[in-house]
Parts: sequence; structure tokens; C-alpha cells
Amino acid sequence: MARRKRSEASRRGRNNKAKGRKKQYMAMRKLLIPEPKLQHLRAHEEGWMDGWMRVEVKAGKQIQTLWNKYLKAKEQNDNNLPDDERPFVFVAMPDGTSNGLVCIALDDVDEFVASYELQAQGIKRTETSSYKNEEEE
Repeated sequence: MARRKRSEASRRGRNNKAKGRKKQYMAMRKLLIPEPKLQHLRAHEEGWMDGWMRVEVKAGKQIQTLWNKYLKAKEQNDNNLPDDERPFVFVAMPDGTSNGLVCIALDDVDEFVASYELQAQGIKRTETSSYKNEEEE
């Protein structure tokens, strides 16, 4: 029996699906979301019920614009604060709303959460660094 030849669009769709699924798994692991035991639950964010947050992973060209805006903002911030080692957070606030989006690189999530926790407790970075300097002396 001859193997059916796939169309170009079919191959492209299959590759995009595989690429998107790979990025979903990467995001799940970096966000420390427990992996569901069953494959069909693992393959969709809606099946990640053991995690403490809802997640929607977007990949590919559809979010390239957001990624470019993030990189441009990070570059501007890095140029203005070249020796600053704090995690970078990109906040997008469109006109007509008082709400916005917080964008953090997946690699910086742990550091951001720790920094945000200190901030929420009212601990100022300058107080912490001067306290550390006194301890070292």
C-alpha cells in the first residue's frame, strides 16, 4: 500500500503543532507545574490542574511582536542601568485601561518571585544592601 503524501500545509501544521507542544512542556517545567500522568492532559494547558496558576502558552510568529517589544525595552533598561543585576520586568499598559501585562523571561521567574516577595513585605533594596555591608565589616 502506497504511503499518502502530505500537502505542504499539512506538514507545516504538523510541525507548528509539535513546536507549540514542545514550548508548552518547556513552560510547564520552568514554571514548576506538576506534570499530569496522562499524555492527553499534559498536551493541553487546561489539563494542568495540579498547578497553582492558569497558563496559556503561545508560540511562534503570533507573539513575535510582543517578544520584540520586550527585548527592545530590556535593551533600553540595560543601557540606562548597565550594572544593575535585578531581574527585568516588562510592563505593557495600553491606552484606555488601567490594567496591564507583566512580562518576565522564564529564566528570571524564580528571581522575580523572590524580589517581589521582598517588595511586598516593604523591604527596600537599599536597606538590604546597606545591612549586608555592615555584616561584612
